[in-house]
Amino acid sequence: MPNLSFLTTKNLDLSDSPFAKRKRSWSLFWAMAFIILIALLFPKNRYSEYNYKINDITRSAIIAPFDFPILKSEAELANDRKETLKNIPFVFLKNDQIQQTELSNLENFFKDIEKVRVARKKYEDSQQLLDRYRYSKKYDEIRSMTQTDSISYNNLLNQLQENNKFDKSSSVYTELLFNPNNLKENVSFPSKFYPPLRQILSDLYAHLILDIPKSAILSDRIVILQNNEELLENFDQFLTLEEAWTKAKLTLQAKFPEQDSKIINTGYEIIVHFLTPNLIFQKEITESRQQDAINKVPISKGMVLENEKIVDANTKITPVIFHKLESLSKERARRANIHGGIRTSLPLIGDPITFFGQILLISAIFSFFITFLLAYRRSILSNPKMVILIGIIFLTQSIFTVIFVNKLNISEFAIPLTIAAMTLTILFDSKIAFVGAATITIIVAAQLRSSIDFIIISLFVNSFAIYSVRILRKRSQVFYSIIYILIGYLIAISIIELLKYSSIEAIADRLFYAGINGVLSPFLAYGMISLLEVIFGITTDLTLLELADFNHPVLKLLSKEATGTFTHSITVGNLAEAAADAVGANALLARVGAYYHDIGKITKPEYFIENQAYESNKHDNLTPNLSALIIINHVKEGIRLAKEYKLPKAIIDFIPSHHGTTRVEYFYSKALEQSGSDVNESDFRYPGPKPCSKETGILMICESIEAASRSLEKPTVANIEKIIDQIIEKRLKEGQLDQCPLTLVDMNKIKGDIKANTGILPILKGIHHLRVEYPDQEKEIPLKSTKQKNKSSAT
Repeated sequence: MPNLSFLTTKNLDLSDSPFAKRKRSWSLFWAMAFIILIALLFPKNRYSEYNYKINDITRSAIIAPFDFPILKSEAELANDRKETLKNIPFVFLKNDQIQQTELSNLENFFKDIEKVRVARKKYEDSQQLLDRYRYSKKYDEIRSMTQTDSISYNNLLNQLQENNKFDKSSSVYTELLFNPNNLKENVSFPSKFYPPLRQILSDLYAHLILDIPKSAILSDRIVILQNNEELLENFDQFLTLEEAWTKAKLTLQAKFPEQDSKIINTGYEIIVHFLTPNLIFQKEITESRQQDAINKVPISKGMVLENEKIVDANTKITPVIFHKLESLSKERARRANIHGGIRTSLPLIGDPITFFGQILLISAIFSFFITFLLAYRRSILSNPKMVILIGIIFLTQSIFTVIFVNKLNISEFAIPLTIAAMTLTILFDSKIAFVGAATITIIVAAQLRSSIDFIIISLFVNSFAIYSVRILRKRSQVFYSIIYILIGYLIAISIIELLKYSSIEAIADRLFYAGINGVLSPFLAYGMISLLEVIFGITTDLTLLELADFNHPVLKLLSKEATGTFTHSITVGNLAEAAADAVGANALLARVGAYYHDIGKITKPEYFIENQAYESNKHDNLTPNLSALIIINHVKEGIRLAKEYKLPKAIIDFIPSHHGTTRVEYFYSKALEQSGSDVNESDFRYPGPKPCSKETGILMICESIEAASRSLEKPTVANIEKIIDQIIEKRLKEGQLDQCPLTLVDMNKIKGDIKANTGILPILKGIHHLRVEYPDQEKEIPLKSTKQKNKSSAT
C-alpha cells in the first residue's frame, strides 16, 4: 500500500474555509472535465431501445412501427460506390499543340546543332590561318577574325546548352558536336540523324501519352475530349510516359541494329528530352462526375413495411436481423430531426442529445464510485490532484477501448482493464481499487454496448489482479500478477462460454486475446505507476521497497556514523510494522518511515544516548537549554538530509512528527532545578507537527516504547505492558494523537497479545527475551539506574 496520509488526516475544521471550498470547486471541475472527455470517446449515434448483439436471443417480438429502408452496411456501401466509380470514365484532354511544339523544338535543336558545328569549323579554320600567318603582315587581321569566330562559337554553344537541359558531358554533345569522326556519311551526323528521330517522336505522339500512371485510373475506360467531342476509349491502347520511353528505346535498337550503343543512347536521350504527355488528366471534371455518381448510389437495399415483423420472440439475432434493427434506430433519429427535433450530427460530439445522454450515463456510473469515496475516502474528493490522477486512469482505459475494439477491431477481451485495477491498488488501496475497477468496467461496457458476460468476466479478473498486488513486498510480483490474471480469464471465460454452448473456436479466440492482455497488462501497469508516482508525488510500495534496502546511501551513512541510532531505528521499524499490521495501516510505510525517522542524528551522533559509551556523556558539560537545542535540532537536520537525498514526502513526514510537540523532559526538569520557575518551556518542546496519520502516530508510540523498554531493569511481560499503557495514556493526555485517526480500540490492537502473536508485545518479548511472570512477583516496574534512565529520556 502507498502512503495514504492525505486520506486519513483528521478533519481540522477547515471544510468551510475559502481554500477548502476552492479545492472542492477544482475537484468538481476536473471530475466533469474527465466525464466529458470519456463521453467524447463513446460511439456516436448508436443508441437504440433494442440492446441486442449478433447471436443474442430476443426476449419479445419486434414489429416495425413505420416504413423504413434497410440501410446498407458501411462495407456494402463502400463496395457499391467503388463499383460505381469503375463505370465513371476518367476524363482526359488531347492536346495537339504539345506534339507540334515538341516536334518544332526538335527541329530547332538540330538546326542549332548545325549552327554550332559550322561556327566550330569556322573557328578551327581561323586558328589554322593564325598559325600559318603568325609572322605575316596580316597576322593582326587574322587574329581579330579568330577572336570574333571564337566568341560567335561560344555564344552559340552556350545558347544551345541553355535552351536544352542536357548534361554538358552528355553523349548528345560529345557525339553530335565534338566527335571528329562523325562525318556526313555517318548515321549520327545531325542532318542524317534528325529524320529518323523525328519519325519516332511523331509515332509516339500519335499513340497518345497519358500524364498519370494507369494504376491511378479507376475506370475501365477513359473519355478523351477533342474538338468539343467526347470519345470513349480503352486506356490500355495508350502509353504512359514510361511505356513511351521503353518503346522509343526498342524502336531505336530496331532502326539502328548495327550501330554502336552510343548512337542508340544519344537518340534515346534526345527523344526522352522532347517527349511530353499529350493526354492531360482533367481532375476537376472527373471528380465532379464521380461525386454525382456516388450521390446517386442508393444507401438502402430494401424496405421494411409498417407492422411487419422484424424478428419473433426467442429468436436468434442474425446479421441480417441485426442490420434491420440498426436501420430502425437510424430512421428514428432521422425522423426526430425531420419533425423539428434537435437530433443532428455536430463535429466531434455527433448527435447532441445522444452526447448529453452519454454524459449523464457516465455521471450516473461515476456516482457509484463517488458515493464510496464520500463515505470512506472523502479526502480524495477534496484533493484536485488526486481527482486528476483517478481521471487519467479512467480516461486511459476508455482510450484503450477505442484503440483495441473500435480502431483495431479485435476482441473486447484484449482491453487491458486490469491496468486500472492494479494501478489503483498500488497507488491507493484494494478497497478503492475494487470499487474503481468495477466502475471502469461498467463504463467500458457502456462504451462497447457489451453484454453482462463481459462485465462478469472483467469484474472476476479484476478481483484476481487486485489480490495479486494488494501487498507488495518485491518487484517480481509482476509475474505472479500475470499468472493470477491468466487463471482468472481462463476460469471466467470458460464458464461463461460453456454455459452458452459456444464452440471451441470461439472460446479459444477469446482466451487468445485475454492471454495477450494478461501478459502485457502488469508490465503496462507498473510502467504507468512509475510515471504517475513522479508526476503526482505519491509514494507507492514499489518505492518503499527500494527505500527499505539497507544499501540506500542514507541508511549506510546512518549505520556508519550512528550505529546505535541505526539499531534503534531497525528495532522501531519492526515494532511499527507489527503495530500497523494489527490496526490495518500501511505496515511497509510504517517500517520504512521508522528507518529514516532519526537520520538527523547523523550530524551529532555522540550527543544521543544510544551512540555514547557508558563512562561519558557529552551533555554533562552543557547547560540544559543548549542540550535541549542539540536534541531538538536532530529533527531539523533530519528534514534537511531527507531533502538532500530526495526522500519522498511520505517519509519526510515521519521525521518532525515522531516527537510531535512533546517536551525534552530530562533537560526541562534539569533546567527547573537550576533556574527555578524562570524557564521558557517552549525552548524544550519539539516544533511538531503532531502525527496526522495512523502510520506516523504508530511511530510516535513505538519509538517511545522502544526507548522506555530499554530502561527496564527487569523486562517482564507485565512490566512491558505497564510501560506500553503508561506511554499511550501519556500521549493521549498530552493531545499528541489528537490529529491522527487512531482509536482506543486501535491502541489495544497496537499493544497486542502474545498468544495471538499480534501487535508489538510479541516483538518486545523476542527483543528482551521476556519470561512469563508468576503471581508472587513484584508489581512495581523496576528500572535501571537513574543515570541510564535519564540518558534514555534525553533521546
